[in-house]
Amino acid sequence: MSDAKTKAAAFLAVTLQRACHNSFIEWAKGDNEHAKYTVSSVIFVAQVVCVLLGWVLAHSSGGSSELKKCFDVGNLSTFAHIGLIYALGDIFEMESVNYIDSSTYTVLSQSKLIITATMIWVMEGKAQSLMQWFILFTTSSGMLEYVLVGKAKGGSMTFSPFGVGLALTKVAISCYVAVLNSAALQKDKNTFPVQFSCLKVSWAAASLVYMVVKDGLLGDGDMFGEWTHRTVVLVFCGFILKTLFNQYLLKVLDAIWKNISEAVGVILVYFGRVVFLGASFSGPVFNAGITVVLACIAYVLSKEGGKAKKSDIGDELNPNIYPDLSASLLRHRSRP
Repeated sequence: MSDAKTKAAAFLAVTLQRACHNSFIEWAKGDNEHAKYTVSSVIFVAQVVCVLLGWVLAHSSGGSSELKKCFDVGNLSTFAHIGLIYALGDIFEMESVNYIDSSTYTVLSQSKLIITATMIWVMEGKAQSLMQWFILFTTSSGMLEYVLVGKAKGGSMTFSPFGVGLALTKVAISCYVAVLNSAALQKDKNTFPVQFSCLKVSWAAASLVYMVVKDGLLGDGDMFGEWTHRTVVLVFCGFILKTLFNQYLLKVLDAIWKNISEAVGVILVYFGRVVFLGASFSGPVFNAGITVVLACIAYVLSKEGGKAKKSDIGDELNPNIYPDLSASLLRHRSRP
């Protein structure tokens, strides 16, 4: 078990990285309306580095025998379809930030709560409580207010219906693939480095196909575009750290705190745009972001609270917790 300091450090690291991730994507564009580098090349290079990292971790933990498992056809096929779907989600994420700003994307990403709840209801038949549905609707209302108020203010907010559609599609993909990945990781008996590398192989392969088709065959033939130091920072501090920190947080904490971390990141992204990217501060927009954060935290805590005991009032009205009184009443009734 990890100590409190380790858990706090993991939570802080993931929260800061999540807050910076989409800002890195926006920052890497520079002053251009659209990125000069190709989206496909960034995703591909990041996944190749992750594959190499997985192989190094496998060899360092188990030697050549563990490394051979990374090339086993059975292990690769287990995670092939999952990596493909993850790559599709990365593509939608990168493309969406060309049409909406990072803070809007981060707020819209919180819709995963209501999308996940709906998927669980439809696919598994597990409904939310009435309170949880109202919290989810509050979250959706807060996200809508954030986008509409920010659009009305203008200037510091980049917004388009197409970008919103891309962002919401990415969220839906993430919700679906998370279920598949969780089931595969729990069923598979290999060590984490082997699982990680096998997942990233199919992820990298799908990204390569996308790069060759979109920017090679259907594009101008320049599959990488113009890379700068900002692009390199995006690859390593964005995508690679995101993967590593996510896995570590899930190891020392749980999914509840992962969702809270993402919610807190909404406000950090907004302040990051104001401080570092020159966006102007807006009280109504900030208030809408706070509404989304509080609603998300309330929802994830309501899920955790369902495991706790019921109300103390209910216990006090339960006669089974007063055995002495029950025995006294029974003796009284037994008297002639």
